[in-house]
Amino acid sequence: MRDAEPRAEDEETGLASVLSMARLLSGWGCLGVGALNLAMGAADFRYLLFHAVLLIAGIALLMAGGLHKRPSRIAWLVGGVVALLGFVIGTLPRTSAAVCCLSDYDKRHGFPFTLLAERSGHWHLDGGRAVADLLFWACVGMFALLTVTAATPAPPPVPAPPAATGRHAEPRAEAVDEENVRGLP
Repeated sequence: MRDAEPRAEDEETGLASVLSMARLLSGWGCLGVGALNLAMGAADFRYLLFHAVLLIAGIALLMAGGLHKRPSRIAWLVGGVVALLGFVIGTLPRTSAAVCCLSDYDKRHGFPFTLLAERSGHWHLDGGRAVADLLFWACVGMFALLTVTAATPAPPPVPAPPAATGRHAEPRAEAVDEENVRGLP
């Protein structure tokens, strides 16, 4: 019969299962969107790059389960810094890509898509393209995280606990006479 409260092992297994499922669903989603949009044709280099990164990220997410080691704190830090800096630096320079996004504005900012534009002192932030840019840079950050994880050596294996012997408990119980009942009178 099971205990009424879940054990810590069950909680860890449940959390690991949920995270694994989320990784696989995200991987299939990125792979599907990237492949379908690339199959529809590329109108612009930025569009092609965005969907190629989605396709590769989907494949990487699906294959990440085979890494046999967890990313270190340094790998998470590198991935996060690459994603954040990529998004911020990609937003700063002015772009002239009028074929895509917010073409009626004079000054446009953002890579791969224009997410911020200005005309006559009025700024406009396109939320949908901002989310797409965040997704793009998160995928690039994930590539950095996986690269650092694959490049770092695996921690040494933890030795297995000693195997239980098939001996009876009576000889070990004699050492603690006060606690041993030794049968009924």
